[in-house]
Amino acid sequence: MEEQNEKIEIEKIVELLKKSKDNETFYDSMYNLYVLLGIAKGVNEINQGKGTPLEELLKERNSWRKQI
Repeated sequence: MEEQNEKIEIEKIVELLKKSKDNETFYDSMYNLYVLLGIAKGVNEINQGKGTPLEELLKERNSWRKQI
């Protein structure tokens, strides 16, 4: 299985760190970076055609509602 690496420009990481508040901890910054990586992974998957169309998600959600 091929491992996919998300590519985030260093400028995006610098921008994220500059926007951090003075009272944020190192762990807060790491969490924010983790979220940024997750978003990049999602965008990567969508660009590769691995995403689920909104219409399909809505149909699935509606079928769940009917079961309740």
